[in-house]
Amino acid sequence: MLVYTVRISGVKDGSHEDFFDINGKFFESFVNYDVTNCEIKVISVLMKDGNKLKLNLDLKGEIYNLLCDLCASEITIPVDNSISVLLHENEEEIDNTDEIIYIKPNQHEIDVSQLIYEGIVLSIPSKIEHSGKKNNKCDNEMKVLLDKYAEKTEDRNDPRWEKLNKLKDLI
Repeated sequence: MLVYTVRISGVKDGSHEDFFDINGKFFESFVNYDVTNCEIKVISVLMKDGNKLKLNLDLKGEIYNLLCDLCASEITIPVDNSISVLLHENEEEIDNTDEIIYIKPNQHEIDVSQLIYEGIVLSIPSKIEHSGKKNNKCDNEMKVLLDKYAEKTEDRNDPRWEKLNKLKDLI
């Protein structure tokens, strides 16, 4: 199992970098993952200033195996995202927010895998489609086939609804 942790205890003031290579194996530990083939580089920068800790993650790369919503052929989606969170020490169990992660005073490292996962997933557009530019166009033959075999629904009224509507009119 791959480890995606950043050391937070015993670091001196200043900036501390860690590097992670993300591929399809990374997503196997997450439920409901659609990504099985990707190459993403993550640069983690921990900045310490006295007792203040700030963590920045920069994610850059590509996802290869997603399917176009229009033609169902594979498409490459670029990933270019950054996440910035503050790390606060706290003895009590407090839920993290989007901007703050609470850590225990004796915690030596922080697992950043969930942050990396969220950064990648948020980079995927809600509508996945080819840009239409050179070498990034929909497969027209596939679109024709999809249209041909798509289930066509006719607007037929169910006779039961007609009878119920007549009852509604009587009331």
